[in-house]
Amino acid sequence: MVLAVPQENGLPADEKIKPLSAAQDRSIKAAYRYAVRLTRHSGSSFYLAFLTLPRPMYRAMCVIYAFMRLTDDIADAPLPRSNRSTAVTDPAVELQQRLKNLQHWREELQKATHDEKTTHLLFPALIEVVNRFRIDPQWLEDVIEGVKHDLEPVSFSQYADLQQYCYHVAGTVGLCCQAIWGADVSQTRADAIACGEAFQLTNILRDLHEDACNSRCYLPAEEMNRFQCTLDDFANQHTSSAYKDLMIFQIERANRCYQQAALLEKNLKGAGLKMFRKMFSTYYFLLKKIAASPEKALMQRTRLSRIERAKILLTAGSCPVNNLLKK
Repeated sequence: MVLAVPQENGLPADEKIKPLSAAQDRSIKAAYRYAVRLTRHSGSSFYLAFLTLPRPMYRAMCVIYAFMRLTDDIADAPLPRSNRSTAVTDPAVELQQRLKNLQHWREELQKATHDEKTTHLLFPALIEVVNRFRIDPQWLEDVIEGVKHDLEPVSFSQYADLQQYCYHVAGTVGLCCQAIWGADVSQTRADAIACGEAFQLTNILRDLHEDACNSRCYLPAEEMNRFQCTLDDFANQHTSSAYKDLMIFQIERANRCYQQAALLEKNLKGAGLKMFRKMFSTYYFLLKKIAASPEKALMQRTRLSRIERAKILLTAGSCPVNNLLKK
């Protein structure tokens, strides 16, 4: 892997950007505008944090966010109707259509990374970001593979299976972010993947009830059996002593992932370091709220208040993450 050596503006120091034709320049500018607009209107709490980044990093983060969001929408968003009177109602037909759409999205990504013509507006900016920040295109394909897993009822036999899923849907995001923020990914890969795992485990614990109502359980079956918990327990919001023991076990595991993720801090500086701290703090405070009341977490989705989010945005950038872990 070619390593990214950051400059003050977040670009690799040895980057040689080929001259663009007028048409290519317009296409790339339009792609960046599209990515920024999609991110701004997504409702993500991270958009305001993105605004604090230097322009190259800001635009790159919006492009990566837009790719992740569009990929996720292929799995979750309502399918377009072929005409106003027809909608997909057969689950089997819907599944096949979504798999077909994901495969088409993968093929479009592969064309773009091989300098072939593509149809989606985002790809000119995405490819520029991939090339400029030395992002491995395989990371983006792995995201698509992870989203594909969500199309059918989810279950994992063992923790290793869950770890693989976390890598696909979150570890890959961590790797992309590290590259954009100027880290040496050959040195931070394992910690970036652990960070994605920590964030995804937090999401899983936050969404136990909602996922169970959709026939999804991301916690390994081996652990569910060990603690004598079932999918119906989560769907029916049954907070037994077994559920509390299971949650303590899962929270301790997530905390270990956060401990490893904190090692990323020493490989970052400047705006990238501040952005990492803001994202780390957001998910870590969410886990702490879940840990403070596991029963409440099953009864209603745990969220950070506006005041809590504002505090993170304004102060987390200057607070080393190890200070959070000591509290």
